[in-house]
Amino acid sequence: MELRSSAAVAPATRPAVPSHHGSTTSFALRFTGYLYAVGLRDALADLLARHEVLRPARPAGADPASGAQVEPTLVPHPITTAESPAAITEFLDGELSGPIAARSFRLLGDPADLDALPEHVLVLALHRRAAYRLPPPQLARDLMTAYASRRRNLPPNWAVRRLDGHLHVHELHSVQLYQPAPAVFDYLAPLGAAV
Repeated sequence: MELRSSAAVAPATRPAVPSHHGSTTSFALRFTGYLYAVGLRDALADLLARHEVLRPARPAGADPASGAQVEPTLVPHPITTAESPAAITEFLDGELSGPIAARSFRLLGDPADLDALPEHVLVLALHRRAAYRLPPPQLARDLMTAYASRRRNLPPNWAVRRLDGHLHVHELHSVQLYQPAPAVFDYLAPLGAAV
């Protein structure tokens, strides 16, 4: 969904691609525009705090206060569009150490095109049990709600529901949801041929 000065999550019209693992599912968010990586990391931490199903299980009898909090690290990995299918597939083929794993990719465009907006892809893999309790579109909306708040250095206000689905984030021109994550390859293939 194209936006004026807001970011909203809109489902992509792409054919479904089978998941690599029977016990996991995945989705990808493609960001067009300038992405604030620290805000995205903090937004993912907000999701882990909000949704218990995304947190790793503690050993039986462990004190909740002493349990180590999962700290997401989302340093964008710079890759070319041609390298993106292999990099995303490699990430998705890895074993999940918890209920959710995320990796951010910065797509390197044509250096001669100075007017091109940056492109990022955030790939999330989660256990199917977590996806049943928290569907990827809802997770994507919550992530963007937290990101919009963190971009303004505020904690997310989960009680606010936007009727039109728009979130005010100046730097992002659009956010597109691809489910499952390999469906983003259909979008990236034409870009790779042009570069």
